[in-house]
Amino acid sequence: MTAQAHRSASLDILRVLACAMVVAMHSPMPSAYADGTFLVALSYLTAPCIGLFFMVSGALLLPVKGEMSAFLRRRFGRILVPVLLWTLLYVCLKLWFSEDEIDIARALLSVPFSPQGNGVLWFMYALTGLYLIAPVISPWLERCREHDIRLVLLLWGVTLLWPLLENWVDIRQDCTGMLYYFGGYGGYFLLGYYMRRWPAALSGKLLWPLCAVALCAPFVYKVCGIECDFYRVFWNLSVFVAVMAAGIFKGITALCRLTHVRESALAAQLSKCTFGIYLCHIFVMRYVLWKLPFIAGMESYVLQTVTVFALTFTLSWALTWAMSWLPFSSWIIGCHNACQKS
Repeated sequence: MTAQAHRSASLDILRVLACAMVVAMHSPMPSAYADGTFLVALSYLTAPCIGLFFMVSGALLLPVKGEMSAFLRRRFGRILVPVLLWTLLYVCLKLWFSEDEIDIARALLSVPFSPQGNGVLWFMYALTGLYLIAPVISPWLERCREHDIRLVLLLWGVTLLWPLLENWVDIRQDCTGMLYYFGGYGGYFLLGYYMRRWPAALSGKLLWPLCAVALCAPFVYKVCGIECDFYRVFWNLSVFVAVMAAGIFKGITALCRLTHVRESALAAQLSKCTFGIYLCHIFVMRYVLWKLPFIAGMESYVLQTVTVFALTFTLSWALTWAMSWLPFSSWIIGCHNACQKS
């Protein structure tokens, strides 16, 4: 049986959607005439993209079968060399274009520990950490019951409330905190597995109203004049964004089930390219499109952002697809011949 036969259209669509949201999030150009309301809305509506990426990974990989060493070889063999090559490219571009002085030796020595060249690569470091922990938690996942996972996710959900609760109570959020080991992006990883294994566990009657509350929350804060750190209260590890990510995951999954879509050739092909698109979109966007006079000269900030997004996603996909035909494309973008069926 081919690998294509095992593909899930909903997970392919979710991965492509998350990738498009990442590109959209990064598309606005720095400008003194930027539309603040538009930027806040765009940032918030695309914030679930990171959670969705981790959820799809958890749904696909957990529980890990076989030996830990074999699993890590497969996973790391796919991402380490591409991340290293694109890190070196972004470091070189930063050296060439940036006016700031860069300690190249320190940057290169820091590569195993933190993203260098461009901050967008941080995601790959977090994902690598989840790869490392996946075989450790898999034996528990194989024997646990639904309510066991639900309890762990509930504790993770409490950590997502910290940005809201810290205004009224003192919370230990460092490694001495009681729930420190239940926080972070591992919650999304486990949530993806949970929602795929028990698709009816999160009732839409509960989730959809919560999604409506999450969508309205920034507006309520604005109207009520509540001061907050936007990038804590309404960002990746906040309860509002987690609820939206879960709602999108459930909505796409339910839609594919209702329409009886089990496989999609287009979604599968685009899904195979998402890693490459993620790696190269900053290059296409900031070092090519942002420098084009017809884009920089656009008077409408919204139209400019939409144009940058559409061109970046299309060109990044085209570049990834073209590179996938190269003999060593797996070392550059993590996939080979993106159109093949197996």
